[in-house]
Amino acid sequence: MKKRRHVPLNSAAWLKLRAQVLAEEPLCRMCAAAGYTTPATDVDHVTNGDGDYTDDNRRENLQPLCHECHSRKTRAEIEGADVIEVRGCDKDGNPLDPNHHWNLSR
Repeated sequence: MKKRRHVPLNSAAWLKLRAQVLAEEPLCRMCAAAGYTTPATDVDHVTNGDGDYTDDNRRENLQPLCHECHSRKTRAEIEGADVIEVRGCDKDGNPLDPNHHWNLSR
């Protein structure tokens, strides 16, 4: 059985912490690392501690992400895969992802 969150995501304490994280760092951290300027909409727990849903709400364990990056990271964690950070196109409109079908040799 999964443990319950110590601070439920609809509690006043979480909403205050979430607002603080987004105010301190308003851009998606993963997009910024890839050179994009995307507003953060979600606050992510970098690690979930021992693998369950027990919270580690220390500020250094919280990162702002856009919804797309947060969903991709969560999906990768659930599926046990690496997070795919390559996305978008170069200046000529070609996909940056080396696994995109346009970049695969036939």
